[in-house]
Amino acid sequence: MRLILCALVSLAAVILNSAIFAQGFFEQEPYDPIESINRTTHEFNKGLDRYAIRPTSKIYGAYVPELIRIPISNFRGNLNEPKRFINHIFQRDFGSAGTDLSRFIINSTLGIGGLIDVASMWNIYPRNTGFDETFRSFNIPQGAYVELPLFGPNSARGSFGLITDYVLNPSKPITAGIDGVVMLGVEVANVFQRRYEFAPMIDATLYNSTDSYSAARNIFLQTKNEFDIDDDESDVFDPYNDE
Repeated sequence: MRLILCALVSLAAVILNSAIFAQGFFEQEPYDPIESINRTTHEFNKGLDRYAIRPTSKIYGAYVPELIRIPISNFRGNLNEPKRFINHIFQRDFGSAGTDLSRFIINSTLGIGGLIDVASMWNIYPRNTGFDETFRSFNIPQGAYVELPLFGPNSARGSFGLITDYVLNPSKPITAGIDGVVMLGVEVANVFQRRYEFAPMIDATLYNSTDSYSAARNIFLQTKNEFDIDDDESDVFDPYNDE
């Protein structure tokens, strides 16, 4: 039932974004036909960051020992490996898929369920990807720029990719036996950890720029433009990526 519901939500997202996809394909970037709506969403996200996420992340980083913060982040990251594996298979990038599988096996066993990133200690680093990149590998256009509530900058294609990542996440059976409150805590802790780690860049974008909306949009679009699905060396940092 949940899968059917998510599929219907995904279908609705495709229908809602179809016009944006079609128009955005022919426009020069930045293509932002719903800028007024996006700016309203941006102000909501910025307010949420200013009054909740940023101050809480400072407390989290200052008072929660790194010995606790890093294993939680590692555990969360290890759960992304099956998703990366599936996407790299769809992208026909079997070398990266092998890396994903190796990291998951190594960290799930020697790394005590992913709490320790042993694979990175052995120079086997994660290769982030998702269904947004998978759709791109099939030449599906990026479409219009969209700022999502809570999730931040994205695109029409990326919004659909985000939903697909959730619906087809192969890690769900792995976490099925873990209490939902615990998993929610892991997700929230991961948000605070990333906000704490990348505070200088995020603060500069949101609070030190003349137009934080344009700054965030330009960073997002530049990141997507510089990412080459066929380039194994491309590793562009995206502060809005939750992995």
